[in-house]
Order: sequence, then C-alpha cells, then structure tokens
Amino acid sequence: MDTPRRKLRNLHMENVQNNSTPIRIPPSPMLKTLGHGTGVSVYRLDRSPKLGRIRSPWAVKRITQRTRAKKDPVYNDRIIHEAAILRKLNHPNIVGFRGVIKSSEGVDALALEMCSTSLGSILEERHDEDLGPLPAKHTFKMIMDIAHALDFLHTEARLLHGDLKSFNVLVKGEFEICKLCDFGVSLPLDENGEINFHKNPHLQYVGTQLWSPPEIMDEVEIIDSKADIFSFGLIIYETLALVPPHTLELDAAFNSSSIIDLDSSQELPQRKQLNYSDEGHTSAAHTQPDVSSGKECADDASIYTDEDDTKENDISDYSLTHVEQAYGTRPPLPVAFQLSDDYNCVVELFYLCTNAHSEDRPAARTIWQCFENNAANVAAGSDAASD
Repeated sequence: MDTPRRKLRNLHMENVQNNSTPIRIPPSPMLKTLGHGTGVSVYRLDRSPKLGRIRSPWAVKRITQRTRAKKDPVYNDRIIHEAAILRKLNHPNIVGFRGVIKSSEGVDALALEMCSTSLGSILEERHDEDLGPLPAKHTFKMIMDIAHALDFLHTEARLLHGDLKSFNVLVKGEFEICKLCDFGVSLPLDENGEINFHKNPHLQYVGTQLWSPPEIMDEVEIIDSKADIFSFGLIIYETLALVPPHTLELDAAFNSSSIIDLDSSQELPQRKQLNYSDEGHTSAAHTQPDVSSGKECADDASIYTDEDDTKENDISDYSLTHVEQAYGTRPPLPVAFQLSDDYNCVVELFYLCTNAHSEDRPAARTIWQCFENNAANVAAGSDAASD
C-alpha cells in the first residue's frame, strides 16, 4: 500500500511526467538561439507568467530545418532517447527535465532547465582573453559537482554518459552549481557496471573522438564506467589548457601570425572546425558553438587551401594528422604558464583519470570523497593558521 509520504515524495516527478498543460513552442526564428550541435539547435523559451507569477525560462532542443530536410531520423531519435533518460533522473547535478512535445510535423522538442552558460564557453572566453587557467576554486567546484553526477549515473541510474566534454557541463551563476547535460548517446550499464558490445551489438559508443578513452579507440569488446572517467580527466585538462584535448599545438599554430595569416573573419571558423569536429556525433549543450560534421568541416576547410603547396598547409596537414593519432591518449599539459600549489590536486586528478588502463582510474565516488576530505583539511589548516 502506498503511504501518503511516498506519494508526496513522488508528486513532483508525476507532475512533470503527466502535466496536462500543453507546451507550445514558437517557430525557431522567434526564439533566441543558445547553441548548435550536429543536427540539433538549442533555443531559449521564455514562458509567460502564470497566475501572476514569473516563470523561469527553459532551454529547448530540437533538430534543425536542415536535418529535417535530409529526413534522417537519427537525431530526432536521440532527442527521444534523451527525454526517456532524463525523465527518470532526479539529481541536483544533472540538468532538469521539463517536458517533451511532438509537433504536427512529427518533430520532437525536449524542454530542459536552463543554466547561465557552459564550462566550454567560459573556457573559450578565458582563452580568447588570455586570462589563464580556470581559477582553482571554480575547478574544484566543477570536479565535485560532476563527480557527484557521475557517481549517481554509474551506481544508481546504471548509465554511461558517453559524451563527456566541457560543453556538456552547464554552469549556473558564478559556479554556484554545475550540471551534466546531453544524454542523447548514453548507454546502459549491466549488473556488473559494464557494457559488452559483443553480447549487445545494437549498442554503440558514439561520443566525440577528441574526448574518447583508449578502450574506445582500440574497439575493445567490454568497457565500464571508467570510460567516462577518462573523458572527465580531459575536461579537467581543458580547465588548465583552455583548449580541447590534443589541440594545443594546433591552436598555437593557428594563433601564430608568422605561420598562418588569416584575417579575423576566417580565424574563428577555422578554430571551431579544429576544436569540435569528429567523425561521429557531437551533442549539443545549452551554449555550445556551431558544430559541423566531419564532412562539412572538410568542405569548409577548402576555403583555406587555395594553394596546396604552401608552408601553411603543410603544417596544418601534419598537425591534423598528429591530432588524430593522439585520440585516446593523455595530452601534455601546457608549459607556457606556471600553476600555483592550489592546482596540485587538480593536476594529480588529471593524471589519475587519464591512465591508459581503466582499472587504474578512480571511481567517481572516490573522486568526490577525496576532494571533500581535502577541502575539509584545507579549511582546518586555515583555521589553525589564523589561531
């Protein structure tokens, strides 16, 4: 028999899942675009007041007009898949599910909690303004929050996120809280916390190659939750290097006027091509920049290759090949700046998470527990010093 207390506890999720109030989403041109992904766009939906109360805006994800024209169902199917996952997840460090609606054309739109920005956008701004690594206190907060989210995913929800990267980490306010988003390519973990691709040939790890772990690049038959931990380690790398993994040398080349002479209108698209292209799927976060598929990026790159025998193109070709060869490895940390002692734990965790063998990587629960203990020790030390 269901108790009143249990009914109250489940009331919120029941209201979200069974809300009879229709969600009306205007046409795309009437909405503010928050970001783009391969095949999808994310928009801001400002909701009108209800009973005199102001309601918070939502982020709405749906496939683009261009994707609809191609009549490829894969991206709409991923939105449906993500909605089915998110409606079952209830965790403070996972983006909140708000609803899903199908248009008259059969296109599904996923309504989500809206956050201020993404970690990826913050890091891009710091890179462009030469501000140096993300402040240690913000990196600590991000690590704690996302480790809590991953612990919940891996142990309670039994899910592998499968596409961890800085643009799939949302940030509210001044790092008041960080939330994990984009579950369109998440995979179920079995009772052993593993995914056996041989026994389940219908399952496929999609992800984004720049952040993929070695076991994915090696196409092993069985992986576990530690695949997410490797990608998480590369997010930590991004907070230090301010560029996606494996692109540090390439970024330096593109920002060197003595090597490549691009005007301002060309430089930004070229850099985005480098940072976010892959042969698979790149999911959309709330504030992710425009992302193209590998083929589209190759077409865009032709703009910059009018003279195939130039020194610039020789360096670019070599660098791109070098990047691809580095997939699934630990990227070297930048040496252009010195890190203070505040970053010691961050750097150590980066190395632990990016160990080549999955068994040598820490579990998400181990990560947040260690950082929680470290924060307590630091606080105790500070109190003792003040006395």
